[in-house]
Amino acid sequence: MTITKTAPGRFGAAIIALFIGLLAIFMIAPAASAAAPDPGAIASGLKDGDNFFVDPAADLPANAVDAMRSAVDQTSSVYVGLLPQGSISSQSQARTLLTAVRKDVGGKSTILLMSGTTPFGVSNIKGIDVDELLGRAKTSTSPTDNVINFVKLADEADTTGGSNSSSSSGGSSGGVLIGILVLALAGGAGIFFYSRKKKKDREAREAAELAAVKQTVDEDVTKFGEEITDLDTDVKLLGDGADHQQDWQRALDSYERAKVELVAVKRADDLRGVTTALEEGRYALACVKARVNHLPVPERRSPCFFNPQHGPSVRDVRWAPPGGALRDVPACAADAEAIDRGYEPQTREVMVNGQRRPYYDAGPAYQPYAYGYYGGFGDVMTGMLVGTMIGGMMGGGFGYGGYGYGGDGGASDGGSDFGGGGDFGGGGGWGDFGGGGDFGGGDFGGGDW
Repeated sequence: MTITKTAPGRFGAAIIALFIGLLAIFMIAPAASAAAPDPGAIASGLKDGDNFFVDPAADLPANAVDAMRSAVDQTSSVYVGLLPQGSISSQSQARTLLTAVRKDVGGKSTILLMSGTTPFGVSNIKGIDVDELLGRAKTSTSPTDNVINFVKLADEADTTGGSNSSSSSGGSSGGVLIGILVLALAGGAGIFFYSRKKKKDREAREAAELAAVKQTVDEDVTKFGEEITDLDTDVKLLGDGADHQQDWQRALDSYERAKVELVAVKRADDLRGVTTALEEGRYALACVKARVNHLPVPERRSPCFFNPQHGPSVRDVRWAPPGGALRDVPACAADAEAIDRGYEPQTREVMVNGQRRPYYDAGPAYQPYAYGYYGGFGDVMTGMLVGTMIGGMMGGGFGYGGYGYGGDGGASDGGSDFGGGGDFGGGGGWGDFGGGGDFGGGDFGGGDW
């Protein structure tokens, strides 16, 4: 008896066949994506790139690439190529690839190809044992450091006529020790001069920033003096002995103190005392103006946020910096009215790199400037400066002690050059050398570095 498949049965078989086909495609796809490196392209890249080649698909951090390139640039016979993880899958493939690359490169050469974290090397220089150099170069979990170590060792071996193995004579070992001492001294001198240059650069930058902020404060002092002069006649008309005399004297004393402290400024931090004196003097002057005009003495409030030259604020307004969130900020009467009517307030702008910017977005040198005006009013600055450049430097609170430019390798210098997750990106194929065994695998290396 013949069994005939029904339509539903044929449909189910088709679905199963389709599923199997898709499964096969997904299983084959990873292998297809790991295309074999082109030795001609690598050799051409090494020659065109001054002994250094990076496959764009390797997707390596720029700082790590720059560090390795710099090491290779100091040599003439060492070549380094950085390839994607898994691009070299076997010792035989590595041997074939390196042989072809070495032939195209020509001349005396030691070539290191990195397939992800796996090193493969070859050399046609007499006396150089690539495996021995790879083993000695592995001194760190940082791939950047290990590649640089290999480059230096291979260049030294080329210069001295071969690798320094454990079977070297006592005289050779002594020479190696002397060489290490010389390199250590040279490295120490290099670090000294590099640090010295960074210090000079930082001092020059700080001096330029200080000059700019000092000019801003000088303008504030000058304007305050002009306001005192403008009010002088009205004060004299009130006569002696009136209540205004004490406020008038405080304003004069604050003005003189601000001028004296400005002359003595040596660092941006010193400007805090100047603007503190200006804030006290402006409030005293506001009290004098009120008495002259027979108005109530104003409440002691923080200066107008938009421009501390405007004197004490009269109330808080809702305002947001460009692209920022709304917050309450203290404003003078004129700026408060402008905000209420939908206009821009008269913001205090300063010069930064040839461009005018609001003082609260002008950089770290302006933090003491702002603190002198507003630091005596509790947490008022925390809400005001959130989302601004100065606010970002305060780390969520207006802590004057946190102000600074950063030392060598400090905050403004970005920390260590290759520290943290900088080396080959942590967590990816280049995250660590190590964890996969030593160099084994014959003359062409192999195994995770």
